[in-house]
Amino acid sequence: MNLDDEAVMERHRNPRFKGFSGPGDVAATGDNPFCGDALEVRVVRGEADGAPMVARAAFDGYACSLCAATADLVMEHVTGMRVEDAERLTVDDVLALWGGLQVGRTRRGCVELPLTVLKRALALLQ
Repeated sequence: MNLDDEAVMERHRNPRFKGFSGPGDVAATGDNPFCGDALEVRVVRGEADGAPMVARAAFDGYACSLCAATADLVMEHVTGMRVEDAERLTVDDVLALWGGLQVGRTRRGCVELPLTVLKRALALLQ
């Protein structure tokens, strides 16, 4: 998969998890000072089988197409997931969600930022 792959561009153009439809239980922010990407993630806590879960996750902010598309993908992926499972996600897991996207060191930060901000929010749920 390439950075200009249609799946990345489609998610960037038509994100489903961008914007907030009310307050979340927790929110976190983060940025990538090397490129100017800045995101906020809000999470609504739920519970399943006695364990905390992500009932809803959304993002907003300014980001390049790869970062914004990845944020959308990650928010979709973790919605309905147990918090402890979401906290274990890695950048390599996210690249695998893209179907094996290959990125260099610089663009890896674009994939990592949404995950980092999500984990900051999840840590506040504890």
